Amino acid sequence: MHPTHTFLLIGQSNMAGRGSISAEKPIIDLRILMFRNGDWIPAIEPLHQDRPEAGIGLAMSFASVILSHHSGISVGLIPCAVGATSISEWMPGTELYQRTINTTRKATDALQGILWHQGEYDASDRNRVNVYATRLSTLIQSIRAELRSPDLPFIAGELGKFINAASGFPYGDDISRILKSLVKNVPNYACVSSLGLTDTGDGLHFNSRSLREFGKRYATEFLTLWNK
Repeated sequence: MHPTHTFLLIGQSNMAGRGSISAEKPIIDLRILMFRNGDWIPAIEPLHQDRPEAGIGLAMSFASVILSHHSGISVGLIPCAVGATSISEWMPGTELYQRTINTTRKATDALQGILWHQGEYDASDRNRVNVYATRLSTLIQSIRAELRSPDLPFIAGELGKFINAASGFPYGDDISRILKSLVKNVPNYACVSSLGLTDTGDGLHFNSRSLREFGKRYATEFLTLWNK
């Protein structure tokens, strides 16, 4: 079965998902598929296999909300996020970028949107922060051009409020401000609030409950763009 509506998942560990599998009720819906090993199969968490600790992410609750608003469709998720990666590793010409483009082309010829969560890595260094806006804008423009979809919705999310100097990432608020600021400059772009979301206790990763909520917020932003 090929899904009617497909979404690309990219970024680092909080997109891949590090929530405990046992902490939340599983989302099981045959209308939600994932692309793995070249085939569309029923989605089950963890969607990503980037690390042994991969777990609950935000994409399953995202898909559930999309389905609740549009009957008669199916949602396909293309997991390409990789933990502990900087935005420089996602730029055009890199291995991650090209692998993502190739995987997306194999999976679908009509992507509906991109879900992005990344920036923790770059929040550790002021020089990376200074070029983050330019790099993300370039990435968005390049992916849209590669996939021949100039208006492809791109949904990003703020970093957790727990990302700070104490956790080793002193520029977390700066990255979040940049992510929000791009709404003014990048068409069909939205940034999701992380207000009130909490971590696993490591000062880095959203916990399972928060990831379920985050996915719902991503869906709300996507639906707003879609309805326009």
